[in-house]
Amino acid sequence: MSVQSYSQSLANIVDINLNRLGISRAQIVDYSALLSGQIGRLIFSMVYFVILARTLSLGEFGIFASCSAIGIVLSRLVGFGFISPLFRVATTKPSLIGAYTGGFLIASILSLPLILAVAGLIYSALYVSLIPVQTFLLIILAEVICWRGIEVTIIVCNGQNRYSTGALLGISGVAIKSIAAIGLFLHGEHTIIAWAPIYFVSLFLIMLIGVIFIYPKQRLKWKPRAWIGRASDALGVSAAETLFYLQAEMDKVLVLALGGEILSGLYAIVMRLVDLTAVPLRAFSTMLTQWIMRSRKNGAAAKTGLKLDFLIGLSSSAAIIAIAILLSFAPNLLGENIALGASFLWMVILVPAFRNSIELHTELLYGHQFMASRVVLLAYLGTLKAFLIALVLGYTKDFTEVALLLNVMFGLLYIASALVTYSRLNRRSTVQ
Repeated sequence: MSVQSYSQSLANIVDINLNRLGISRAQIVDYSALLSGQIGRLIFSMVYFVILARTLSLGEFGIFASCSAIGIVLSRLVGFGFISPLFRVATTKPSLIGAYTGGFLIASILSLPLILAVAGLIYSALYVSLIPVQTFLLIILAEVICWRGIEVTIIVCNGQNRYSTGALLGISGVAIKSIAAIGLFLHGEHTIIAWAPIYFVSLFLIMLIGVIFIYPKQRLKWKPRAWIGRASDALGVSAAETLFYLQAEMDKVLVLALGGEILSGLYAIVMRLVDLTAVPLRAFSTMLTQWIMRSRKNGAAAKTGLKLDFLIGLSSSAAIIAIAILLSFAPNLLGENIALGASFLWMVILVPAFRNSIELHTELLYGHQFMASRVVLLAYLGTLKAFLIALVLGYTKDFTEVALLLNVMFGLLYIASALVTYSRLNRRSTVQ
């Protein structure tokens, strides 16, 4: 047998076994592209995080993290959720991308006054004595306009199965943030006031590159009938995403308000390290959501979902343990501020497992178009999380005790999320 015929036979055997598992070679290629993009973003995210945490003081890093968190939450109001119909169209009917992009842009313009009004109220309540208003607004706009614009381009690329292109843009976005952080490090003034304009300009440049060179070239159209027809779905997604990021990000703001700048800085560092464990898993979540959308099947009954939870929990805890081991051998490798936060990683081993599983639950509900259930779940989790944080910080301001109690807090949040999610999916399964 020749080498060529042997290779072909081996490829056929591989294809047959993949088909038995319900997996195609194209799906593996797509997942590999998504995963490589997520790994690239993980590497540059770590570089960015390390440089910025070394450059800013612990207190200012906590303030920036909380401002950025507010911007991320408010960015979910951009376009009032019309990004969801745009993603669905990119996935199922790409010829309509131009029409839905036009609707998204109009909705985005209409949403900006609301976003700025909410940002102004938050600034008046929490930040007026901490940073100048222009610094606060630059950070908010960097997240709301620039980073959200980058995300929209990536989302549309993923919908078209252009995973490599989307991955490249995502890596570029995080890479330029790393370069901007180096610029701050080399700058004479290592303050959040100096950082805000650098941060905004760097993200604005990447957003322009994505829109001009990567976004699909289709004529923009305005079709009110299509826009109105999708409005309820879009608003539901906007509410759900806002609530998701509210419960995921606003803990940093609460810790700043209830615990002060130093405690906020430590919390931001620990949760940033925890968040790094979720980056590779998001490629899987994207593929799973698209599979559910296209197959229109009940892809995750409680038994299957709990298996996924176990696997995600295992990999997430293994990742945080690996980070903790690395930093225990070289505690000052990433700088003094990160060393302070990293010393608490052994106390939050279960947090990534619970946190990442909750993120999977919201993706499952989104894929099955259980928008009302998703909104209710996220509102419930956000309220419960705020209550638990207030309870923890009311009990102690000692971060050692806070870190240990975070495992209990996220465990309770996971139980609440799993009960709502899998009971809803089981009802769908029973009806079918």
